Amino acid sequence: MDSAVIAAIVSVLGAGFLAMLFFFMRGIRADIADLRTEMRAEIRSLRAEMQTEFAAVRAEMQTEFAAVRSEMQGMRSDIAALQQTVARHDGILSQIGRQNGTAA
Repeated sequence: MDSAVIAAIVSVLGAGFLAMLFFFMRGIRADIADLRTEMRAEIRSLRAEMQTEFAAVRAEMQTEFAAVRSEMQGMRSDIAALQQTVARHDGILSQIGRQNGTAA
């Protein structure tokens, strides 16, 4: 074979290889762009889902804290009533002690 024919064949094969490489690279680039778009959409979806979940947890916590505050207020009322009862009993015991002639 003539060297010019071999050079032409190598040139055609090289150009074909470069064209295929370019075609595949464009395909890969398009796939990467599609993946990027899908990932962004998925991230947006996850953010929205997380915000919804956080809002639900926050609401539940506020409800529970309100219940705890209510129970604590009830306990404060009970303690105040017990303090009044103890003060009243102390007064009664002091009065009985004075009547019996002993100091309490």
